[in-house]
Amino acid sequence: MKKAIRSLSFIYLLSTVLFSESNTSGKVFFNHSTDLSEDGINAFNMKRAYLTLANDVSESVSYKVTYDIGSNDGGSAYTAFLKVAMVKLKTNFGDVSLGMQGMNMFKTMENTWGHRFIAKMPMDTYGYSASADLGVGITRSFGSVSTSALITNGGGYKKVESDSHKKISLHAVYGESKLNKKDGFNFGTSYSLKPSDVDSTSIENINVTGLFAGYAGKDFRCGFEFDNRWVFQENEFDENSNIISVYGTYQLNDKLSILARLDQVDTDISSDGGGVQAIIAGVHYSAAKGLTIAPTVRVRAPEEGDSENSIVLNFQFDF
Repeated sequence: MKKAIRSLSFIYLLSTVLFSESNTSGKVFFNHSTDLSEDGINAFNMKRAYLTLANDVSESVSYKVTYDIGSNDGGSAYTAFLKVAMVKLKTNFGDVSLGMQGMNMFKTMENTWGHRFIAKMPMDTYGYSASADLGVGITRSFGSVSTSALITNGGGYKKVESDSHKKISLHAVYGESKLNKKDGFNFGTSYSLKPSDVDSTSIENINVTGLFAGYAGKDFRCGFEFDNRWVFQENEFDENSNIISVYGTYQLNDKLSILARLDQVDTDISSDGGGVQAIIAGVHYSAAKGLTIAPTVRVRAPEEGDSENSIVLNFQFDF
């Protein structure tokens, strides 16, 4: 906890000097979890901390820089990552983005779910797509249809490029893409292709397809998505898995909402076993400006083995 606070303080001071004219904002995801198994423990957890600096340099050029503090593969619980370092240029062909930027594979679905501090989206949770990567992209709207295309390294913002292949990601949505802020509906699709070297002579192709739909109105917001990941090498399937996810939020009043989500994951659709069902249910309470509290019950039930049950008290701090 102290390491995270020191890291945030250092980054904030450095950013103040470098980006004195920027608009600064931040989010902190914090929780207390209680494992309900026989040998379970309870613990306070700092899940994420984000610090964002953004500014419009001119009518056509803007930038955004986001630092992400969280765990890494080396075992450190509070490591600072550069998640976004992006310049956006408005052109007659669309908005062109350069640098480290958010991926387009599940952003619309994340807006429909609306509770990132409680749980990541299924594509992110189960490794179908990173949330950010280094590359170039373009977004453009055609009436009610919004489209996005990205060419990135493919390994995500926490990894350096390891081969010469690049990832292509496409996203298209019809309707309102920010259902957590506006009423309406949407439906759309995402697709990505990432080749990678298996050895000196073989290339593995990782394909991800997402289909989704969402609705918001009359104090109710809900979404559905189907995600499929298939990996093939020399026209032979190495893996074929999918995710079905359904989520919804009902607003009782200005401060209180109830929420639920169900993820059904099948890690190998060609054989039995290996699947898992994950359930989240709870309450979303806006305690004050900048503070949200969400007690949730979580159940993770694999096809084989015992289920994992927990109670998680989630907090989100905004500034």
